[in-house]
Amino acid sequence: MRPFTLIFCLISTTLAQLQTDDSLNKTCAKMNGIWRQRSDPQSITGDTCRMNFKVSTRDKADATEFCELFAPWRLLDAEIVKESDGRQTTQCFVEATLTCKRGWVQMFGHCFMRPNSEIVATYDDAKEMCDKNGGYIAFMHHRYIPGVWKRYFRGVGQIWVNATETWDQYIQTTGTVDGSALALAFTGKHFDFSVPPNSLIRINPKIKLEVLCEYKPPVTAAEINYLGRRYSEIYYPSVSVNNGILVRSASSYTRSSTNLDVCKKVLKPFLFDANSPFVPDQGNIDKLSEVKMQNKFLLTRSGAELKRPSTGGNQCTSIIPEFKVRVDNSKVADFPVKTIEDDDKPTCDNMLSSAIVQFPGQKTKVKVMSDSRSLPIWCKLGKSLKFTYDPPEGYNVFVRSNGEVVAHKLYLEEVTYEKAKKKCAEDKAFLTGMDSSKEAEDLANLAAEKNVLNAQMWLGGRRSSKCLKINKYSEDRNDECARRRVIQWEDGIAHSQEFEDSWWKNGKTVNNPDYANRNQECLTFVYGTPGWADPDSPGFLDDIGCDGELGFFCSKMVEVKIVEE
Repeated sequence: MRPFTLIFCLISTTLAQLQTDDSLNKTCAKMNGIWRQRSDPQSITGDTCRMNFKVSTRDKADATEFCELFAPWRLLDAEIVKESDGRQTTQCFVEATLTCKRGWVQMFGHCFMRPNSEIVATYDDAKEMCDKNGGYIAFMHHRYIPGVWKRYFRGVGQIWVNATETWDQYIQTTGTVDGSALALAFTGKHFDFSVPPNSLIRINPKIKLEVLCEYKPPVTAAEINYLGRRYSEIYYPSVSVNNGILVRSASSYTRSSTNLDVCKKVLKPFLFDANSPFVPDQGNIDKLSEVKMQNKFLLTRSGAELKRPSTGGNQCTSIIPEFKVRVDNSKVADFPVKTIEDDDKPTCDNMLSSAIVQFPGQKTKVKVMSDSRSLPIWCKLGKSLKFTYDPPEGYNVFVRSNGEVVAHKLYLEEVTYEKAKKKCAEDKAFLTGMDSSKEAEDLANLAAEKNVLNAQMWLGGRRSSKCLKINKYSEDRNDECARRRVIQWEDGIAHSQEFEDSWWKNGKTVNNPDYANRNQECLTFVYGTPGWADPDSPGFLDDIGCDGELGFFCSKMVEVKIVEE
């Protein structure tokens, strides 16, 4: 079976990355600079070097412009230094936020290399040479880069390049070998043509020139942190978190715009795709508490919303909050939000959404709010990592909110609970559990595919041994036998230790789990509306006696592997 690929927005400590940028290390040593290596590949600070140039610059702005051109890493600071003999030098403090492979030179966030200084090649041969080295023909990113290339790759005469159409206005004609391939002539003299030095030309791709290759290195935590600092200079302060940065949007978005849609626009300046929503988990909320509020409070949209349950009519019912950040993918679970305080209950007036509330000198909180969808939002920028897995034959895969991949299979053979467990074990699986209502929808789809109608199937849940001597469940929500805790998953097949109230399929006169006659210990999945069920109840779980004979769901945990870049 063909393997599947997932993409998550995070920075993983398991991704193989280079420890340091070799090009800055060598340059720093050559300049007798002060070198400091990053602590590990996932550090939010890259390699740094403080180096002095024996060049006098007029002022801070002039020093900054000089350092940007002559030390083409991420510039942290530029200073004019007065030496003991009275001379002035220019000191450049730079950071290699990215890491280039050995033999490549980092410039302006890209890596460059001459694969062979002794060889000249046609345009097509140059493309092939770069491709074999994991790159492509060098691209002219801005107007200063030709001068930087010329200084770092001394002795180069003419090279093949790529550029956008905006460079067309600078193209010189040769009058002899003009054609379709773009090239940069540092020295204008060539056997086949003669142009002024430093000319951009478009010539016959069969001409042979020197080769300069480029590739874009994988993004790092240090690079994301740098981009966040630059964003803060222009818009709003960004917030560093464990696996990326939080970036704040402007306000006045319409309620039809989802957080992810807004973030795709907000993150465009970073040249990264927003492919995962911001989740207001405890780690992110704690980091937001560190933001200096400057004597004013801030409300932002959390992205966590409460889905109004169906009650058989338009009336509103006050229920226990079950807030989630929605994911627009039926095979990926929504993110549950646990940071809303227990005493902040939704009501008929405020049950639509929630907001992040920040007051000066106070801990950041997530509060229920009637409609927070026009507020500014936080967007999380992290690295996109690809994961791959092989789904078991005959099983249907689902991605849980914690990143786990689980595979489900429905068996129509009707057996008791214990026999169902044994049947699953024969296939090296377990009776199924679930962590979300979206995962339940996935099970419902499996039942629909097999034309199941108004039926129940075994799941791997059983009444807690601590709750066998009480009727139904405790009305105390914090009790160990409360409705959300009275059933427990077996075999570790699901991590959710609490069931949402909306998961239960209620009867016409009783709410489940009812533990009738203290003889209903085992958990079932309800598909459709059996005769005993309330047709207006939207749930999908019921407890029954374990000796009944039903079909059953089996599940396997699927091994996930990182795709190395």
